[in-house]
Amino acid sequence: MTTEAISSLDQAVILSEIASNAGAIMLANGAEIYRVEDTVERIIRSKKNIKDVDVYSTANVIVLSFSFNQEIHTNIRRVKSRTFNLYYINKVNSFSREFVSGNYSLQEALRELNKIKEDPGYPLAFQIFGSALSAAAFTILLGGKITDMLISFLVGFVSYIVSFQFQEAKFGFFLVNFIAGLVVSLITVTFRHFLPYIAVDKIVIGSMMAFLPGITLTNAMRDLMSGDVTSGLTGATTAILVSTALALGVAMPITIATYIR
Repeated sequence: MTTEAISSLDQAVILSEIASNAGAIMLANGAEIYRVEDTVERIIRSKKNIKDVDVYSTANVIVLSFSFNQEIHTNIRRVKSRTFNLYYINKVNSFSREFVSGNYSLQEALRELNKIKEDPGYPLAFQIFGSALSAAAFTILLGGKITDMLISFLVGFVSYIVSFQFQEAKFGFFLVNFIAGLVVSLITVTFRHFLPYIAVDKIVIGSMMAFLPGITLTNAMRDLMSGDVTSGLTGATTAILVSTALALGVAMPITIATYIR
């Protein structure tokens, strides 16, 4: 669907900013590459006198280009860090539908995107509780007992707080996931010292589920199967590195505890 036409160079620049901002928010919060490109392209094509629209995105960069009054407009946006937050992806999806339907002017659209960027999202306490609850639920699903479930709840609670603090401190994803695995394993091994009958394997696996790069790997496979080799290989490599970091973090305390015993 197309809405009113662009009537000036300034409006073309604003449209470029709207599209790149929307794409950058989605990319920074873990949206699939094809979804980012599709959203940005739909936003630009919503103006009926815009032609020659091209959008290219990788895991960290968005490049868009279009012509207006026989002039080419290009915008490049670098996304330095990525996480996974469906809250913001949903917000931008809703925004893009409203914008394409003509419910926002250009200035209103910019303000709305700024509101989305400044939105704190789900409260931290809600995220921590969700991580702890998922750890406990997976432990029960794997056959753990009530004691194992309660320990997993605590492990999920603490490990998420620690990983969040390291993320906020701008540490790389490899170190963040290594520390997360280390905390999960260390707390579990400590509990085993006092409660020898607990199922260490079920507690560790259940507590690690929230950190596993399942979405990253799924998106990577989707990109590879659709022919986007660069993004697919980048995502697959990231998933392998995250899994390696988690495994190293988990293995260290367990190995040390085994030798000490």
